[in-house]
Amino acid sequence: MADLSIPSLSNGGVYEVDATSADAAARLRCKTLASMSCREAERLLDSNFRANDETVTTLQGAWDCTIRLDCQLGEAERPDGERNKMLRSFDTERVSIIDARNLLEVDLLAAKLQVQLAASNGSQLCAPVLSVVLADVLERNVSLRENCAKLCEGLEMIVRSVAMALRELGLRPECGVPDVGEERLTRRWRVEFESLREANDVLLKTLKHPDANLAVPSCTIEERIDVNWKFLLELVGLLEKIDSEPLLEAEKAEEVEETKAEAKELLSQVEEQLPALLECKYLAQEAAAFGRKVDVRPAASCLEAAQRVQTVVWRFLTTRRVDLSTVCPTKFAEEMLPHPAAFGPARSEAYTGPEGSPHRGPGGSSVLRFLTYNIFMRAPAPTFAHNNGNDKKDARLQRFAQHLCRYDVVCLQEMFGAFSQRRDWLIEVAQQNGFTEVHRSPTSVRPRFLVDGGLLILSRLPMVTQSVLTFEPGTHLDRLSAKGALYARLRGAGSCDPFLMGAADAEAPLLHVCTTHFQSTYTEESSQHSVTVREAQTAQLLQFLLRETDDGEDPTPQRRWPLLLCGTLNVNGRKSAMDGSHSAEYLALLHVLRESLGEVQDLLYDIRGSHPVTYADTRLSGSGEVPAERVLTNAGVYYSDASKRQRLDYLFFFPYVNHHSSQGNVAPMVPATCQVEKFLVDRTKDVGAPVTQLSDHYGIEATFAVIASHQGRNVTDPGTPASQRSDGTTAGAQVADNADQTMDATAEVAEAHAHESETAGEEGELQDFEGETADAAETADEESEEVATAAAALQALVAAEAFTHSVRSYSDMTE
Repeated sequence: MADLSIPSLSNGGVYEVDATSADAAARLRCKTLASMSCREAERLLDSNFRANDETVTTLQGAWDCTIRLDCQLGEAERPDGERNKMLRSFDTERVSIIDARNLLEVDLLAAKLQVQLAASNGSQLCAPVLSVVLADVLERNVSLRENCAKLCEGLEMIVRSVAMALRELGLRPECGVPDVGEERLTRRWRVEFESLREANDVLLKTLKHPDANLAVPSCTIEERIDVNWKFLLELVGLLEKIDSEPLLEAEKAEEVEETKAEAKELLSQVEEQLPALLECKYLAQEAAAFGRKVDVRPAASCLEAAQRVQTVVWRFLTTRRVDLSTVCPTKFAEEMLPHPAAFGPARSEAYTGPEGSPHRGPGGSSVLRFLTYNIFMRAPAPTFAHNNGNDKKDARLQRFAQHLCRYDVVCLQEMFGAFSQRRDWLIEVAQQNGFTEVHRSPTSVRPRFLVDGGLLILSRLPMVTQSVLTFEPGTHLDRLSAKGALYARLRGAGSCDPFLMGAADAEAPLLHVCTTHFQSTYTEESSQHSVTVREAQTAQLLQFLLRETDDGEDPTPQRRWPLLLCGTLNVNGRKSAMDGSHSAEYLALLHVLRESLGEVQDLLYDIRGSHPVTYADTRLSGSGEVPAERVLTNAGVYYSDASKRQRLDYLFFFPYVNHHSSQGNVAPMVPATCQVEKFLVDRTKDVGAPVTQLSDHYGIEATFAVIASHQGRNVTDPGTPASQRSDGTTAGAQVADNADQTMDATAEVAEAHAHESETAGEEGELQDFEGETADAAETADEESEEVATAAAALQALVAAEAFTHSVRSYSDMTE
C-alpha cells in the first residue's frame, strides 16, 4: 500500500512489539518459566498501548482513504455491488476492532496498576496470578493487531481495484496514484472490447457443457445479453460517427471513402444482431417466469454471433486507424417494452424510522412542510432499458422512506404502481408515519396505455375531494404511460392546529394541491413536437383545474383558497446550460397559467432570482465539467448543452383568487422558505451505498406559515405584478403593511361617533341620531372586523418571519 501513498501497517516497531508480546505471553503461560520482572512487564504494557494506538490510527487512515477513493469512483461511474458488500463487511469489522481496542486500553491500564502495586510492595517478579492476567492481555493485544493487519490487506485490495478503475476512466485518484500515459478514451474502448470478450468466452465454454441448462441460471444469461446489447448499440453509434465526423487518419480520399463504405457494411451487420439478442432475452425471461428450464442453445448462438461481429469491428477500427481519442462510449437512450410475465413483486424490509410529527414554530405557530419530487421509480423493465443498468429501486426507496417524517404533504412523480408492489410498500410506510390520506394514479389503464401515470400524493391533512386527469397519449415512450394530473382538496392547512385539523369544520381553510407530469423531450430532433404536446397538455390541465378548484356557486369558476401546482413539467426554465434566466417556453407557460388561474408565483425562482438545475446537473473537476451523478441519469444527456443542466421541476403557488372572482380573501398560507432538495447519499456514512443520490431529478421543498384567521377581505389588488413580489412577498405581508392605516382609520371613525353622541341634545333629533348611531355602529363593527383580520394576518406574518430562521436551521441539520 505504500506505493499508493496511503497509510500502511508496514512498521518495524509494531512488528517488534508483536514478537516480544507473543514471546512474553508464551513464557508466562509456561509453569516453569512463568515469571517476569515488574519493570519489564510495565515497559511491555506501555509498548502495547502505543502499538495499539498507532495500529488503529493507521487503520482509520487507510479506511478514510479507501472510502474517499470509493466516493470518487462513485461520482465517475456506478458503484460496484460486490465492492459495496465488501465495504459494509469491512466497516462492521473496523467498528468491532475499535471497540476491542477501547476495552483493551482499560485492561492494559488495570494490568499496569497491578504491576506498579506489586513493585511498590518490594516485589521484583510478577506473582503467578498476575502472570496469567498479563499473558491474557498480551495475547489479546497481539490478536487485535493481527486483525488490523488482515483488514488493511482487504482495504489494500479495494484501493488497488478502485485506483485501477479510476485510471481507466482517465481520473487521478485522490491519494496520488500515478496516471497512465495512454489516451483515456482510446484505452476505454480497448478495455471494453477485451473485458467483454473475456466474459463471453467464459460463459460460452459453460454453455457448451451438456448440463448447462441446469447449471446456468437465467439471470446470468440475461445479464450477459444485457452487456452485449449495450455494447453493440455503442458500436452502432461509433460506426455512424465515422461517416459524419473526421475520425479517420487516412491521407488519401480513396482510403477515406473505402473506410466509410466498410463502416456502413459493418453497421448493418451489427444491427442484425440486435433483434436476435432481444428475442433471446425474452425467451430467458419467459422461462424463468413460468418455472421452465432455460434453453441455452439460443443464448450460446446469439452470444457467439455477437462476439464475431465485435471482433470484426475491432479489427476494422485498428487496421483502418480510426481515432478513438475523441469519441466517448455512450449509452443508447432508447427503452424497450417490458415482458409483463417476468415481473414479480418487489421485496423490501419495512422502514422503522422516526414517526412523523407535525411542525410547530415559535409560540405554537403552524407550519406546513411540502415536497415535490420526481423519484424515478419506473415500472420494472429489462436491465438494458434502464439509463445506466440496474437503477437500485429498492435501495433508493428504503432510503427515501427515512425522509418522510420531515413533511406534511408529499407529491411524487414517476412512482409507478404497474408490475410492482413498491408503491404499495411506500404507501404502507407513509401511513405508519402519519400520512393518513393517499391519492394515486389508477393502474387500470390498459389497453390504451401500458403503465399508469406514476403520480402519488401523500398527506397528513384530510382530503375533502380527489380527482384524476389523464392526458391524451403522448409521443415516443410517453405514449405508453397514462400521464396526467392528480388533484386533491385538503382540509385544514394548519397541520399543528387541532381546530384547523377538524375535518368536520366547514370553515377550516382549504388548500388545492395538484401534481402533474408532462411530455418528456427524448431527442433534439423531436423537441418541437414535444413542445406541441406539452402545450396541449397544459390546456387540458388548466381546464381541469378551473373546474376542480371552483370554490363558489356561480356559473363562472371562482377559486377562494390557495393552489399549489407542482411536478415535472419537462419545460426547461433555463435559457441555456449556463444561463438561469427565463427560457421562451417557460415564459409562454407562465403567461397561460396567469391568464387562466390568476397571479402565480414560482417560489423557487422568486427566492433564488434564477432557475436552479433540477436535472442532469454537473460539477467542476480537474478535467473540467463532469456529470454530478452517473448512477441513474442517462449518460447521453451530458453530450449536448441543450439537454444537460435543465430545470424541469416546479412548485407554483397561486395565493390569490383568480381574476374571474369579484371577492378577495386573505390567503391562509404565507410562503416561508423554498429550496432544492437534492437527496444526496453521504457514502462516507452510508458505506457501500449503491447510489450517490436518490433520483436523477432533484426535489423541491417549501414551508408555509399558516394564518389561522382566514376571513375578511384582501386589501391588496390581486392584479399586482409578479415583478413586485420577486422577493417572496405575499398577500399576508401586504395586509400587515396596511394594518396600521386600518387601525388609524377605525380610531377616527370611533372618535367621530363619540363626538356626535355628546353634541346630540334636542329631543326632536333623537330618532335621527339613533339611526345615525346604528349606522355608525354597523360601520364600526365592519371596520373592526377588518382590523381583527389585519391583526391576525400581522400576527401570523410575525410568527412566520420568526419561524423562518428555525425552519432553515432544521433544513441545514437534515441536509
